[in-house]
Amino acid sequence: MNIIVVDDHVAAEEIVRGALASEGHSVRGIRTPDELEHIGDLEKYALAFVDLRFHTWSENSGLLALRLLDEAGVPALIYSADEEDNRLLFLLAAFQFYEPLALVPKSASSADIRAIICTIGSGARPDTAAARRYKPPRPGVPLLNRLIVRLGDLPLWQAIAEHTDRFAIAEAVQMSRSKVDDFLAEHFDIVGEIEETFGLRTPPQPLYGAPQGRTNAARSYAHRMPPLHSFAVVHRDFFQDPEVEKLIEQRDNPPTRRRR
Repeated sequence: MNIIVVDDHVAAEEIVRGALASEGHSVRGIRTPDELEHIGDLEKYALAFVDLRFHTWSENSGLLALRLLDEAGVPALIYSADEEDNRLLFLLAAFQFYEPLALVPKSASSADIRAIICTIGSGARPDTAAARRYKPPRPGVPLLNRLIVRLGDLPLWQAIAEHTDRFAIAEAVQMSRSKVDDFLAEHFDIVGEIEETFGLRTPPQPLYGAPQGRTNAARSYAHRMPPLHSFAVVHRDFFQDPEVEKLIEQRDNPPTRRRR
């Protein structure tokens, strides 16, 4: 089996190669998702290990790699730490839009990696607890669809990551302050649910815990803004990722099939 490892650390490639050395698989590593665009024979690979974040090596994330692999018909495994908060939304997006075969944590042993590859080689799909954690509910509405209801939510999340004042947020996105307040109210519960579900931190307290002696609007804003700002800062890279914009646009405007 020809396998490609998309990871900015050479060590990741070496771990996969070492784990599969006795199995007769060929392993190639590349350092950024962008390099996949320049591989003319990408279709020859039977499987890819894909990291999700590339820091200073590339402005693109593993979502670009997953799109390019999907277009080439190459199945993918997510090869990523999953205990870091800033990877959470990338993981949710990966499993919602691309349905990778499994999540292989960076802490996986050589035996774990061999077992997953063996399962795939037998024609079965690995069933890992790590992957089940991020798959969208069936039936049910994916968490990302509630967090990013429409494409226009992305600029708001970006602005909230930069500002804690709704006047500045409203100016940044050319929107009224009341619309900003509506956005905070609409997204407050889902942020708390995501953070509680994945154990990121204590979810925000209900509205009755807001500061007293203010108007209802001011109390609501003062209560909702801090946790949403903190959430947006942690996930800033996700909200700014151009691949996320493409995914949401495609979600909201799926291509129509031509009738034959």
